[in-house]
Amino acid sequence: MAKPDTMNKSFKEIAQASLALTVTALSVAFATPGAFAADAGDAGQRINGGTITYVHEQEPPCLWGGWVQQAYLSRQVFDYLVSYDNGKIRPWLATDWSESPDRKTITFHLRKDVVFTDGDKFNADAVLANYPVWVKGIGWHSFTYMTGFTKLDAYTVALHLSEPNPEIYNVLANGHYGFQSPDSIAHNTPEQKCLAPVGTGPWKVQKWTRGEGITFLRNDKYDWAPPNAHHNGPAYAAQLDWKFVPDATTRWGALLSGEADVAYQPPSVQWKNAQRQFQTLSFVATGRPQALSFNVARGPFTDQRVRQAFVYAIDRKRIVAAVFKGTAPYEGNGSLSRSTPLYLNVDDDYPYDVAKANTLLDAAGWTGRDAQGYRTKDGKILDARLPFNQAIIDPEGAVALQVIQDQVKAVGIKLDVIPLTQTQGFAGADSQPADKEISFGYWVWPSPNILDIVYNDKLNGFPNGNNLSFFSNAKIEAQIMDAQREPDPKLRFQKFAVLQKWFDDQAIAVGVYDFTYNVAISKKLKGLWQDKGNGLLNFYDAYFVKG
Repeated sequence: MAKPDTMNKSFKEIAQASLALTVTALSVAFATPGAFAADAGDAGQRINGGTITYVHEQEPPCLWGGWVQQAYLSRQVFDYLVSYDNGKIRPWLATDWSESPDRKTITFHLRKDVVFTDGDKFNADAVLANYPVWVKGIGWHSFTYMTGFTKLDAYTVALHLSEPNPEIYNVLANGHYGFQSPDSIAHNTPEQKCLAPVGTGPWKVQKWTRGEGITFLRNDKYDWAPPNAHHNGPAYAAQLDWKFVPDATTRWGALLSGEADVAYQPPSVQWKNAQRQFQTLSFVATGRPQALSFNVARGPFTDQRVRQAFVYAIDRKRIVAAVFKGTAPYEGNGSLSRSTPLYLNVDDDYPYDVAKANTLLDAAGWTGRDAQGYRTKDGKILDARLPFNQAIIDPEGAVALQVIQDQVKAVGIKLDVIPLTQTQGFAGADSQPADKEISFGYWVWPSPNILDIVYNDKLNGFPNGNNLSFFSNAKIEAQIMDAQREPDPKLRFQKFAVLQKWFDDQAIAVGVYDFTYNVAISKKLKGLWQDKGNGLLNFYDAYFVKG
């Protein structure tokens, strides 16, 4: 592997030599995700040690927080109460647990042999010390319905919920709810806790160089892996170099040249090559897909007919096939992705139908036309602004939006696509009801109560910034909570299905494609896998082979 100080120069040279991305329409069959990269029995003898170089896209502000891009990193340094294993909840830092009859209290018994990398002990006090950190650091924490822990003895805690939450174990395993050492919480500076939090996990942070990457070193004392890991004890590799490389073509070139061992989200035009030349992993994120959310509080999309006309005017299936070429599946459901528990498939709703779109717009009174062919009503142009965060929507997603822009123009809708930087997006630019008519984005979440997150009009008593449609309907919100509280699994599925169908029929939000984590892996690296809760990469089991 190249030394860290040569990597950025090498990446630039590779970028200059790489082919530019192209977007051409091709038929597509979505790749079936594998469980993990091939193990040593395939070829070669395992090498203990070495440095794994991984090239990722986004650089988050801190290693830990509420964004899924932070969960990628947190997963390397933190451990969790439980592990999600292909639909089953497995023990981890908790050895076993039990629920109260009302399903609002869960008692966890903790391991007694776990130590943080600074020497602090993991116990009930450590769990209690972390809860206020979760509340402060995870903006959407209240949607988990957790209200706190109580200590029952040195290695037993009770978790309290305001509402029953059958998926609470998925949430606890999803990368955000790891544990930091109580000593570091109490004494480390905010910058230290941001850049190098102290966990119990298989890796620890040596250095974060802003704009370049993070160096992780192996935790040589690690001996408490979850049962779905492929081994116990310290990680096989000695070091993990996590590089931030925003350009997909550059990441692909780094893998081709051997500068990187693993590349995140290769260009879609190279995905078939990646499957032929390398090992690949894919995971459809749970939660909400990349969806169009219409502003139903003000503007033209308060009219259901205009919302539906917009959807009929775009050929979503062909757009996804042409742009993503098998790296992401089409998704019609704008509320839940296909990997989320209790998902309802509505892929056949709103087929591409320009004539129907025009009929609906005529019926809604948008019958005039200006000199450019855009529809008008009462002297106003049918104009929609769609700002998007480039940290959430990658360049290929931006291409999809451009195609949507062209297609709705054919029925007289003027769509203004407005790119925002990561800084602008996370600072709240163009996020208010008066700023936009359509939003586009995903939300990773392992539970059907994503409906509560994205459609509840309040969060801790204030307007809910996750509600991109600015939807407010007390009756529907009550139905969401009724479905969440339903103890009978079959009835719960039916209630969530009714809600998904209602949001789809109303065209409050409609899906375009599922947010999918794709990685390509050198054939000399084995054992890498994605967890099946939200697709986070597990480098703990990865190792090099001779061959």
